[in-house]
Amino acid sequence: MLHDDSLRTFYTYLPSSIEKDMTLVIGIHGYTGNAKTFIRYGDADFNYFLEKNNFIGAYPEGKSFKTGGIKVTSWNDLVGSKGQGPKGDICDLDRDYYAYPPDCKNPHRCTWASCGDDIGFIEKVIDHHRNIYDIESVIVIGMSNGGMIAQAIGCNLPDKVDAIINIAGMQALGMSCVPKQPVTMVIYGAKNDTTVPPEDILAADGYFYEPMANTVDDWKNAFNCNNSSKKEISNPAEVTVEHFFECDDNVTVTSYLDHNNDHDWPKPYKWGIDLLFEPILN
Repeated sequence: MLHDDSLRTFYTYLPSSIEKDMTLVIGIHGYTGNAKTFIRYGDADFNYFLEKNNFIGAYPEGKSFKTGGIKVTSWNDLVGSKGQGPKGDICDLDRDYYAYPPDCKNPHRCTWASCGDDIGFIEKVIDHHRNIYDIESVIVIGMSNGGMIAQAIGCNLPDKVDAIINIAGMQALGMSCVPKQPVTMVIYGAKNDTTVPPEDILAADGYFYEPMANTVDDWKNAFNCNNSSKKEISNPAEVTVEHFFECDDNVTVTSYLDHNNDHDWPKPYKWGIDLLFEPILN
């Protein structure tokens, strides 16, 4: 697909049965990843989940460049490309260096993500599938940097998506966005995650992140959620689940805090995918 004078790539997964009122799931990889790293054949196998639920899947890929012999891909969630927000720089003075993407002109010292119109690209991917298939609902799920842009898509395209799932993708400190109209959100973080921590503000690489609880509060308050529940899962993983419902337009807001995991999907992976989708599908 040509977008903003760049040739962009996405892959489509079609289940065995294409019917009316299909669900489209947009799966977004993390920093330095690609469609295959998101699908994770063999352990998570996201296509297995799509087939089981008779969902159409689309896997867009971030813009890439090579540095030091390494191929780097990233997404512009309108935060990592800026480097500075209302609470100041999004990184410490002593922080790890990330090569600036070539599409970033005069980048801030904390800039690490693409500066291209990735939200517009993913909007085109959604519209492409809507033009071909009978799509009733759209869910956007992303991991890490993919989770960051999944949340940004919910904020910037609330009329195009019904729900977003943010896996370990806390947005930068002071820059966690909220949609202007209700969108269902699921957000997951793990206590041992030092890459994008859900509780500690400072990550191991010297970047600052908004705590997950603050983002959940902002979303549930914005959508006037009147009721909530809290439960503890102990098997096969130890997870605290907070669920907010009776919100505007019947959306819900759900957070998962994993007590033992690090910067990863909830484990075991196939169980974890079902867990993340449970508040949306039920």
